[in-house]
Amino acid sequence: MEWLKRVDVNPALYDGWLIQVAGVHRNGYGGVVIQGFKCSYRWYAAQAGDLDVGCRPLGVKGVACCGDKVLFGKRAAWTAHAPSLWELAPSGGVEPGHSPDEAIRAELVEEVGVEVVSPPRAECVMFDPAALSWEVVLTLSLTSEEVNPNTSEYESLVWAHPTSPPGELTTIAGRVLAYLRPNERPATGTRSSNH
Repeated sequence: MEWLKRVDVNPALYDGWLIQVAGVHRNGYGGVVIQGFKCSYRWYAAQAGDLDVGCRPLGVKGVACCGDKVLFGKRAAWTAHAPSLWELAPSGGVEPGHSPDEAIRAELVEEVGVEVVSPPRAECVMFDPAALSWEVVLTLSLTSEEVNPNTSEYESLVWAHPTSPPGELTTIAGRVLAYLRPNERPATGTRSSNH
């Protein structure tokens, strides 16, 4: 019932598969073990406001770097989470049967329109309290600032220095930048979103 209400409000929503995170644990060697299982997207999408069904999907956040700049994407107004806020691009979910590395590569092609030539580097795993998701953060080294997106998920893509984002950031983007560059803080504030 809740899913149908959400689709009526936002017809861009679709039901697919995601990885529901059951646990995230340090492995004792500087990394983490993520336990998860296959789950329907509608289960995650149905939770909002006071309704929390406990679904915590696995996602990826890319930090695309070219020289001293990183790529920011302004989320489209129709997106389910953090519409019209800026995030680090690309970003997306990890589907069952795929690794975070494969997911971020696919998102880079879809959302930015380029392929990475060197392997993405995993930096950390963070919880996004606004989206209620676990995010694997990966850096991507690019040789050009050229973009050619194959999706309408972003209203705009902008290369900028990490301390000078083009606008208001998503909660997780601010946290990622603070983690990767602890002595440099973004010039604009971040806000928490319950979307």
